[in-house]
Amino acid sequence: MPQHLEKINVLRGVAIMLVFGYHSLLVVFGQYEIYEYSPSGLWIDFARYAPGRIVLGLTPPGLGAQGVTLFLVISGFLIHWGFLKSGATFRFGEFFNKRFWRIYPPYLVAVAVFGLSLGTGGLLSLLTHITLTHNLFERTFFTINPSFWSLALEAQLYVLYPVFLLLCRWLGGVGKATLAVAALTGLAMALEVGLQTRSPTLWLSVTNLWIVWVLGAYFGERFFYGKRIFTRGAGYLAGAYGLLTLSALTPVYALLGRVLFSLFFICLMDWYLYLPAPATSAMGQALTRLTARVGLYSYSIYLFHQPFLANIIQFFSFGQKSKPVLALAVAAAFALLFIIAHFTYRWLELPAIRWGKTLYIRSHRPVPAAAVSRG
Repeated sequence: MPQHLEKINVLRGVAIMLVFGYHSLLVVFGQYEIYEYSPSGLWIDFARYAPGRIVLGLTPPGLGAQGVTLFLVISGFLIHWGFLKSGATFRFGEFFNKRFWRIYPPYLVAVAVFGLSLGTGGLLSLLTHITLTHNLFERTFFTINPSFWSLALEAQLYVLYPVFLLLCRWLGGVGKATLAVAALTGLAMALEVGLQTRSPTLWLSVTNLWIVWVLGAYFGERFFYGKRIFTRGAGYLAGAYGLLTLSALTPVYALLGRVLFSLFFICLMDWYLYLPAPATSAMGQALTRLTARVGLYSYSIYLFHQPFLANIIQFFSFGQKSKPVLALAVAAAFALLFIIAHFTYRWLELPAIRWGKTLYIRSHRPVPAAAVSRG
């Protein structure tokens, strides 16, 4: 595997651990996120919340919803980098064949597992989940499995990729196309603020998150041509992360948090992918390999870690409420899901990818000339 793809798996591992940590905090502490602001509207209302709750929301897992942002940036990067690597020729059938067999068969199995065990939420919920459109309706947004909204979003962003390529062609480059998508995102956000919309299907709409994916694609093109975006040291990244963390205390985070974090993530990726391999200890190398393995299994972990996470944590904590015991239970739950993901990756993901490749090759195999003449 090329070194940069192995590093991408490390970043995927970080992303899924952020998402898992975020959902685990919701299980252990309940709703800890703060959305109410002071009368001035500049900060959260410090007088209404305990300091511990505020600090919890500023920890990496407390901001773990940004793991989805990192996944979207990585997706845009890999899709567009792969397009350029293949000769910058978009083959509609080949592209969607790969995307379908990569995500849909394991996803359909997960829908069946949770739909049969917990219920589908009704016919509309089932149909929209099968068609990966449930994130477009408030009634179905969090049904069956609350994590599935981002998989539907991912599928819709795949559909928008040819549109992005057309924008690149019409506007004269990936940079101008990215600015065009950013302008569209800004318009959508302004409309939401003007209409004072609070619906999650609007706040997490395809329009608002398209720019996150597109920024990943923009970086993919820069990386392909060896053009750096971020040339500073790790200290600047640490400082930027600190400022972004503090922004969670303001309305800026609620409105622009994902966009700002996506900019941070492309800088982080640029720094990390160009970083020479350091001479680390055996323990450091083992930790890197383990994180990369977590990243390799991240799709299966994402598919199956909810909605039974609370039950799994309760099982490993033996019903105790002690925070140290719950922390150990969370670690045990992740270990169990890692083992499950190992098998679903090998038994669901890899076979589906192989089947899709085989079927595509067979369906596009040239017809022998002799057969044509006999016909």
